[in-house]
Amino acid sequence: MTSLSSPKDIFHISNRLSFGMSEKDINKINKIGVNSYIKEQLNPKNIDINTFQTVKVSKYQKLNMNVAELFKNYNSQYILSQNGKKQSFSEEEKKQLNQKRRKFFTDTLEFKIDKSINNPRQLEEVMTDFWFNHFNVFTDKMRNLQQILITNYEQKAIQPHALGKFRDLLAATAQHPSMLYYLDNWQNVNPRSNKQKSKKGLNENYARELMELHTLGVDGGYTQNDVISLARILTGWGIMNVNTPQSDNGFYFNEKLHDYDDKSFLGHTIKGSGIEEVSQALDILAYHPATANHISYKLAQFFVSDTPPNTLIKKLAKTFVDSEGNIKIVLGKLFESEEFWDTKYYGNKFKTPYQYVISVLRMANISQPPTNMMIRQLRDLQMLPYNYISPDGYKNTKEVWLSPDAMIKRLNFATTVAQGKLNNNEQINSSELLKTFTNFFTPKTIQTVKNSDQKWQSALIFGSPEMMFK
Repeated sequence: MTSLSSPKDIFHISNRLSFGMSEKDINKINKIGVNSYIKEQLNPKNIDINTFQTVKVSKYQKLNMNVAELFKNYNSQYILSQNGKKQSFSEEEKKQLNQKRRKFFTDTLEFKIDKSINNPRQLEEVMTDFWFNHFNVFTDKMRNLQQILITNYEQKAIQPHALGKFRDLLAATAQHPSMLYYLDNWQNVNPRSNKQKSKKGLNENYARELMELHTLGVDGGYTQNDVISLARILTGWGIMNVNTPQSDNGFYFNEKLHDYDDKSFLGHTIKGSGIEEVSQALDILAYHPATANHISYKLAQFFVSDTPPNTLIKKLAKTFVDSEGNIKIVLGKLFESEEFWDTKYYGNKFKTPYQYVISVLRMANISQPPTNMMIRQLRDLQMLPYNYISPDGYKNTKEVWLSPDAMIKRLNFATTVAQGKLNNNEQINSSELLKTFTNFFTPKTIQTVKNSDQKWQSALIFGSPEMMFK
């Protein structure tokens, strides 16, 4: 790891460990150095966010409800159960409830964008976004429920573990109603159960993705029999309703729908014992060498290169195993590795649309862009948060996002920002941008900007190659 704070190093670090360069972060790195900045970001609890939190707590208070509170306020079944003999809603009441849910989801998107731009714990935000895509859920599946659950899933199941233990992260996502709804495990029941009245029975969806995407990887050495066994282990693993015991996180294990027979899973015998079976299965998956390799590959691809070097993957996988899946320790190994600091990887990662948009706003010092305009822009760029339909999540590689049409849309966004349309119609001052960020652009880019009409200079900066890549 370098101890110098050269412009190239600052560009590299601020783009890889955050959502993009900001004047505040550049000043901080210059003050404390690259090494100290990395250490600080790996320990987010040491970063003071009191000022940030004070504003957000009052503005987004309702987004902090637990699942039980969300159900009571936004779930039709729960609302009706609190209204005595009332069995259904009028059309007007349905309309009002749907509007209430849509407003909640719009606030959810605003909150995510706000935190991505402004939270000084940038690495934690980056990793929360990384893990959300790893454990992806899609808002439009069971939309009325997911619209209100998605922020709880991200803020309560993912973010607390984004730099913690992978095993804890795995369990938190496995129990959350968003995941249970999205991959259908709430419908996964023992076909022989006396309570099973439908023909659905065993549902393998979550069991398969849990191994293929979340842990072992597609080449992780599991078989179809392992998928079936894991699905059987997960029977009865579901979601509370008005007729079940209540819990803050919405999880409910229905022992009457569980398969209590013994199972053979990845070479292990798991005795039929109920809810404890899932804990054993998650241990096997979380600490499996294939999981270490799969997660290490994805981290190396995200932080270093679309085609990460095998030497780095092996180092990270060993660290993952040795630390029992401690994400902070694995990232520490990554950030001190020769591969991470190899200059051939500097600026080689093409930003995803979300990363690009947030990085432009951070550079422009636009802290509160209009939410509806942001939603339109991100939808147009095909990366609205929480909107990827398949469980593998949004990709982060150049081949997925780089195209002529995508570049036109990005340049249009750069122009929109430069003209001040996301900043109360106050145009972005190109002279201030050049004063602050000149050292992070090539002489060719700087010359191109200076030779252009001043009204286009900010747009050219935001649309430059240095802003497209990280």
